[in-house]
Formats: sequence, structure tokens, C-alpha cells
Amino acid sequence: MKKVLIITLLLIVNFANAQKNEKTLKIFLDCEYCDTAHYKQELEYVEFVRDRKYADVHIFFTTQNNATNGDKYNIEFTGKNKYKDIKDNLIFSTTGETTTEEKREIILQNLRLGLIRYWIANGLKDKITLELKSERKADEKEEKDPWNKWTFRVGARGWFNGQESNYSRNVNGNLTIKQVKEKNKFSLRLGINNNKSVYKFDDEEIISERKSSFIYANDIYSVSNHLSLGMFVNAGNSLYSNKAFYYSIKPGIEYNLFDYKESEKKSVYINYKMGYVFNRYYEETVFNKNEELLWQHNLELGASLVEKWGNVSGYITYRSYLHDTTLNGFRTSFDTSLRLFKGFSLNLYASYGLSHDQINLRALGASREDILLQKQQIKSGYSYYGSVGLSYTFGSIYNTIVNPRFDL
Repeated sequence: MKKVLIITLLLIVNFANAQKNEKTLKIFLDCEYCDTAHYKQELEYVEFVRDRKYADVHIFFTTQNNATNGDKYNIEFTGKNKYKDIKDNLIFSTTGETTTEEKREIILQNLRLGLIRYWIANGLKDKITLELKSERKADEKEEKDPWNKWTFRVGARGWFNGQESNYSRNVNGNLTIKQVKEKNKFSLRLGINNNKSVYKFDDEEIISERKSSFIYANDIYSVSNHLSLGMFVNAGNSLYSNKAFYYSIKPGIEYNLFDYKESEKKSVYINYKMGYVFNRYYEETVFNKNEELLWQHNLELGASLVEKWGNVSGYITYRSYLHDTTLNGFRTSFDTSLRLFKGFSLNLYASYGLSHDQINLRALGASREDILLQKQQIKSGYSYYGSVGLSYTFGSIYNTIVNPRFDL
């Protein structure tokens, strides 16, 4: 009798909750980088569900980096069930100076805007109030940009750790300069890196040190909605790679099968670069060179697709020196995240490369210590990396409640 009473009470509670949930707009927030807990607490008159199959509204986010080191957001609102005829799309941007809190509030504001038509269809128009900002006055002039789209970013970082038998430290810094316009994109990046590790064995200290610096610059011009031309320059030095000084200058061309404006959702592209490369080495190489100037070309084919069921991307690259095409390299990469059915997700990543163009290797080779401490680059004909992830979620479809206790 006691068991029957408990089961009856549970059925009554579940039935009451079901009636309540039927009157609430069910949404699936499809956003990997969003602060979901914040929106669960702040977004009114909705019930968050764990899978798009259960949702009345599928809210799908895509982003692209913009010229101000911020992000351009594109949110698609797709109605399902009785809301299937309602669709909306909102686009907005943040800057590099936008704080985390400001970004959360901007996203929340746009979520509310995008849900208005669904709330009205759900009978909640009496709960909605709108406030419109006044239009620009006739005598007001549009603000001019004194920086003419130029942005600058300076950064520095360091870390250290250790124990009685060893310690490590790293110091690095960088400077980035950009100007992004509709027809032209220029960027310049400089950086330095210094990494040192010390291992103590008996009374001996074994030291591993890596130092490098670089400068990358590119200037890209829009020829059409599908075609681009660019110039790519880089220079620097690397103790690990046996390069006391290097630089390369390569013009390039790229064609995208789809309009560049659609690149946040889909892209199929091919690009080609050709130019010369100069290397001056710390030590003589396996080809008995102390410095050399060579011509090199690069070809890349890539594609990406972002949809509500997941995303897929991949590329294939080929490079070789023109004086000897047997000195070449190849790399391919594939990345996908799929929602195969309710609650089940599959993540795959694979990368494989061949390298027959290591002209910079030291003639004297590397000692066991150099190899173990990764003090210098060694001969390697291939490299690979792969990962597989599976997840299956089942149970209650509702996940609106936020309980942060003991999360810190």
C-alpha cells in the first residue's frame, strides 16, 4: 500500500510538471562558447532542453573574428512543432574591449529580441514591453573613425613552475597590428619566446633552452566575392629549428566556391602561394649549407560546413622546393562534431603529415639528451594525431535549473 501511494504521488507530480512545461517555450541553445548558466538564470518564460529534438525553438550560434579583435555573431532562430513557420536571424558584433559581462548582456538582449515572435505566438504578448531608442537627429553628424580601422594589441605573458629536482620558466610577448576593410585586409604580428628548463641529477644540472622570435605580415585584397590576392612575408629565428635568421616572401591567390560572406556557414576553397625562402643556420646542415636562398610553393585545398546537426571541416596542403621537388611536405586534417540522434554526439579529429623537406637539420645530428629534452629538431618522415569522443545523454529533457553549490 505504501509503495502504491508513493507511485501515485510521483505520477501526480510528474503530470503537474508536464502541464506546466507544455505552457512554457522549450528552447535548445546551440552555442559551445556561451555562458549557458547565466542565460538559464536570466532568460524569462523559457524551458531549456538538452537536445534539439525536444525544442520548440532551436537557437543556433556561429561566429567570426572581426577587425577589432572581437567577434561577429550570427544567431538563427528556427521554430519547430507549432512554431515551424517562424524563423529569424540576428547579427551583431563585439569589440576587443568588450568585457565578459558586457558580452553576456549583449547576447542576452539579442536572445530576448529573437524570441519575441515565439513568445507572442505562445500567448505571452501581455508580458512583453518594448523600448525603442530615438533616431539620430538631422543635425547630428556620423562619428568619424580617427584610427581609420587600425587596431593595435600588445601582450606579454610568463609562467614558472618547479620542484626540488627541476624547474621551468617561460616568457613571451607579442604585438599585433590590423586594418580590416571590405576590399583590403592587412595584419602584422611580432613575437618573442624564451623557454628554459633545468633538471638536477646528483650534482649536475641539465639545461634545456629554446629561444625564438618572428614577424608575420600579410596584405590581402578582395578581387570579387569569390577571389582574393595576397602578399605574405615572414621572418625570424629559431634555435630549435637551427635557423639563426630566416625570411620568406610569397604572393598568393585564393578562390572560394561560395561567397566569402557565407564563410561562417560553408566554404570550399583553394589557394596557391609561390616565392623565395632564405635561411641562415646556426650550424651546418645535412646538405652542407650554412645559408641558402630557395624557391618554394604551397597549395592548399580546404572545406568547412556548419549546420544545426554539427560541423565538418578539413584541409589538404602540399609544399615543395622548386629546385628539387623530392624535397616536399604534405599534411591533411579532418575535424567533425556530429549529433547523430537524440542525446548522442560523435567527435572525431585526425591529422597526418609527411615531411621530406627538413633541409635545416644539423649535420652533426642530435644527442640522446637533445632528443629527450627536445632541444633541437630531429629527422621525422611523418607525424600524426587523432582523437575520438562519444557521448550519450538521456533522462529528463529539461535542464533550466542552475545550482552552483560546490562548483568553485
